[in-house]
Amino acid sequence: MTDDPLSKFTSRHAPKPPIASAARPQAGPALVVNHGDSREAYEAFDNKVQNPYVEIRCNRAGISTFIPYAHMGAITFNFRSGGEVLFTGAGHAVTITGRNLNDIVLALRLHTCNFIQDFSSSHHIEPQPVDPKAPFVETIAIEILRPPKPGDRALARDEEK
Repeated sequence: MTDDPLSKFTSRHAPKPPIASAARPQAGPALVVNHGDSREAYEAFDNKVQNPYVEIRCNRAGISTFIPYAHMGAITFNFRSGGEVLFTGAGHAVTITGRNLNDIVLALRLHTCNFIQDFSSSHHIEPQPVDPKAPFVETIAIEILRPPKPGDRALARDEEK
């Protein structure tokens, strides 16, 4: 370091190295054993900065739903068990069950979640060794919410009689 007090404002010194992101802890690479099949390593969710949509991938049904963060409603989370997340958005109700879903909820709250997907043994290989603290999505249920048509209300009243 030089004795000149203004030297910190000039470009004489090299910039400091960037600090690693604290939003998602970096774990060591997971060992994935692939015996010639086309399955990929399972990851419950992925983070991206300033993502306008969250993709909900239901691998068992083979359907992806993209929900804009701007249309997302309240997020309900069972924080005691860490195993249930419910939210609505763009006319859909999404229910996610699994374990250690805290990181997924945080990513949804920060609007950085790129996708959420369930585990499917036909599409994924579970990374070994299994991290007991890693998020794991067992099931995803997506329900399309829509108001009843004007004729449906009269029909529902007739069925009640």
